[in-house]
Amino acid sequence: MTYTSPTAINGSQGIMEILEYVNEVTSSWISRMLLVAIFIIFLMGYLRSKTDEDFLGAFAIGSYATLVVSIPLWLIGFVDGVSFSLVIGVSIISATLLLIEKRGQ
Repeated sequence: MTYTSPTAINGSQGIMEILEYVNEVTSSWISRMLLVAIFIIFLMGYLRSKTDEDFLGAFAIGSYATLVVSIPLWLIGFVDGVSFSLVIGVSIISATLLLIEKRGQ
């Protein structure tokens, strides 16, 4: 499969042109790694801010923040459908686990 030449990109149209090219060349791995990085940043930030180890809460916060960030990225076409579906699935799983947790009993 041949890719567009980097010299054919019009960088004056904004950073999105460059990001779309990089995403095309790496088969959407740049967008996936961006979502993973957002998830890890929020997960570790929540874990470090609490005195107790509330991993399920951190997991839910990280997945929800990733979902919120991925919605506009999916709408503009930066995140593919498979990655967006995975983010939705992880958010549903984390919310379910958080709701069925029997903490404090």
